Amino acid sequence: MKGRKPLVGVTGIIGSGKSTFSRFLAELGAAVFDADQAAREVTEEEEVLRRIREHFGSGVFAPDGSLDRAALAGRVFQDPGELAWLNRLIHPRVREKMWAFVESARRDPAVPVIVIDAPLVFETDLHRYLDAVIVVAADPETCIQRTMKRSGIDRSRIVERMKNQMPLDEKIRRADFVVDNNGDLAHLKEQAAKIFRQILERFQSTS
Repeated sequence: MKGRKPLVGVTGIIGSGKSTFSRFLAELGAAVFDADQAAREVTEEEEVLRRIREHFGSGVFAPDGSLDRAALAGRVFQDPGELAWLNRLIHPRVREKMWAFVESARRDPAVPVIVIDAPLVFETDLHRYLDAVIVVAADPETCIQRTMKRSGIDRSRIVERMKNQMPLDEKIRRADFVVDNNGDLAHLKEQAAKIFRQILERFQSTS
């Protein structure tokens, strides 16, 4: 790791608060790559939209021709094969964006830590390329309620998405740092500051 800035993954199950935690890291100076946002951008590319239409048909598109993300999610999260197909289309493009972001951040002298905010750090073997992984954890019911409030998705669809992610216990077992997000934002922010310091100290001691 000598000569490189620490590259850290932040992950957790849906509704765990990983993106809020990553935002706190950004406020501390980290460069944060949002994999979910990158995936949304990828699904707006003409070639990707064409292939989605060819595979799923017009039923996952709105009358104005835009992608109906809720309809697409309803299709793929009920069918592992369809989800795998979509992931094969989307993930390589997201990875390309991610590595371009990482290389740019590595050249920026003002950036002390690079963070990848992604739900599938372990599931896609991304952790193999990282210096550390932070898992943001909260009770599953808390995560469900947060997601329902934030996105308006019904409980059954949230549970379906959870089933397509690695169980929280397994994520925690593999983590280098675990964040308890069953409390308030102030508590979450305190943990972000503490872990940020620990990452810098750990990296400096091994550089």
